[in-house]
Amino acid sequence: MEIPFLIKCYLIGILAASGLGPIFVLTFNRSALCGFWKGFATALGACLADSLYFLLGLFGALAVISELRYFMIVLDFIGGVLLIALGMHSLRKVRQVVCVTVECSNNIFFAMSKSFTLTIVNPLVILFFMAVSIQVLPDDVSSLPLSVMLLSSLFVLAGSLTVLSVVGLIANFVGLCITAKRLRFISWVTGMAFILFGLYLFGDFAIQGAKLLKPSFFSSV
Repeated sequence: MEIPFLIKCYLIGILAASGLGPIFVLTFNRSALCGFWKGFATALGACLADSLYFLLGLFGALAVISELRYFMIVLDFIGGVLLIALGMHSLRKVRQVVCVTVECSNNIFFAMSKSFTLTIVNPLVILFFMAVSIQVLPDDVSSLPLSVMLLSSLFVLAGSLTVLSVVGLIANFVGLCITAKRLRFISWVTGMAFILFGLYLFGDFAIQGAKLLKPSFFSSV
């Protein structure tokens, strides 16, 4: 059971990182503008959060978190604020290319912790791993030894890191010959992607908040 299960966990990591979301864009942007290792640190921070959520899912903790509707709404708000702030920062770099050197001067630990925080406060990540963590278990297994759970979370991390490392390598190759025009385009795409995703979270924040305030209205719809 262990090897097929670990392969599934690796594939879950690949699936989690393959979506064109904020971390995918941020990894590409950092690798192209600041070098592969800054992009790799960004990817590693997000992958650590993925593996943590998968592990919590196996423990059943995500099922408990999902019932705390106020907690999920707060994550929507915090995630929206962070993403829109990052988007506005990227759009400012479209007008001021020199700002890129300031961002690249940040150390690797800062880049890793920034992507870890963005992933942790993303409610869609919680929902994703809540859906897959328990369902990935075989039908005749209701629990796993702690050693297997830890190993499986590492395989999720490896799967996510595989995808984002490839993204970073490609972006770094592009960044070797990046021009000011391409630099502005990458910053603009990054900024708009973050802002749109942040607005999506704000929209979900408004909807969920309205449901809490007027549950009878939504239950009758």
